[in-house]
Amino acid sequence: MMAVFLLTGLFTGALTVWIIMFSREKSLRDASESKAQSLTRAARSASSEASALRNEVALFQQNIQKSEDLMMLFPEMLKLIFRGKDAREAVTFLNRACANLLKADETAVFLSNRTGSRLDLTVSTGLHESVGVNASLGIGEGFTGLAAETGRLLDRESLDRESILVRRNMISTDIPGFKPDLAAPMTSEGVLYGVITAGGFKENNPVRKATLRALAAVGAAALENVNVLERLGKYSEKDTETGFCRGSSLDSVLKNELDRVERLRTPLAVMELVIESASEEPNVSRDLMGAASSYISSALRVIDLAIRTGQGEVMILLPGIDQKGLESVTAKLGRELPAVVTEAGVTVGKITVRGCVVDGGSGISVKELHTMLSSGVKKEYSAKI
Repeated sequence: MMAVFLLTGLFTGALTVWIIMFSREKSLRDASESKAQSLTRAARSASSEASALRNEVALFQQNIQKSEDLMMLFPEMLKLIFRGKDAREAVTFLNRACANLLKADETAVFLSNRTGSRLDLTVSTGLHESVGVNASLGIGEGFTGLAAETGRLLDRESLDRESILVRRNMISTDIPGFKPDLAAPMTSEGVLYGVITAGGFKENNPVRKATLRALAAVGAAALENVNVLERLGKYSEKDTETGFCRGSSLDSVLKNELDRVERLRTPLAVMELVIESASEEPNVSRDLMGAASSYISSALRVIDLAIRTGQGEVMILLPGIDQKGLESVTAKLGRELPAVVTEAGVTVGKITVRGCVVDGGSGISVKELHTMLSSGVKKEYSAKI
């Protein structure tokens, strides 16, 4: 009997020891598996961090390369911009530089008019369908006009810093369909020459804003240089009554404009304007031409040219304007100019206008241009009573 109890005790003790050892072994196995899983997660996290670090290094190296490429290209672009013989040519090169350096699909340059109250679209890339060729904004209107008014480079992503009132005004006055990402004013010594805009970027560029700001400064300097050269070269050729170029310079001016049409492959609209009263009554010519020229100067863009060719005759050159644009300008002049009144209370009255458009690549001469213009249909306009 004692042997039975002894065997039972030994069996129970052995079973207890086995259970304890099994439990401990299971606990150790679970702990090992947990630690293994933890190490696996840590290894995966470290691998992911290493991969992200490698990507950041590669991106950093790419940005360094882009910056070096930009440093190589910028001086050449700058030389090209300063080679522009006039405002139109300078901003054409400026627009190309903006598109190339910023890798932007949509770029535009707006120039300030003579009075500094409006911005006129002068040249653009990728925007003709949505904006057109005759787009114009007042200072403070839209995204572009706001950049001109504030004198700051604007980023569309940072517009939440502006007041609600400013943003509402910007939206209500902007050009439909025109939404550049960046806009930089071209100013020099407090003078606003225009605004350069860019959008539709093909890739990320860490120095994009700095590049656009530099281009705006270069554009302002180039335009200031053009203005100085034009004043020095044309001051003696100005008509005293109108401030327009004298008729003696007509053929040389036309030749320069036709050469530019060929170089830039852009159209040139030419208008011949006759103020009948000034032509028929020399004694009132000075007052009439003075009032008419003031209106014409305020209506023209900074790149347009007006030449007094006769007693009451003016030729107007509109670079970059096609047939549709010419019709629009003609209609505006015909509607508004006859109603202009001199200080003596005399109305400009009846005017006649005819025009033509020279397309880039046509290769016509000055003589052929005169023939084209003389064969155009005259349109008569009078003041509405």
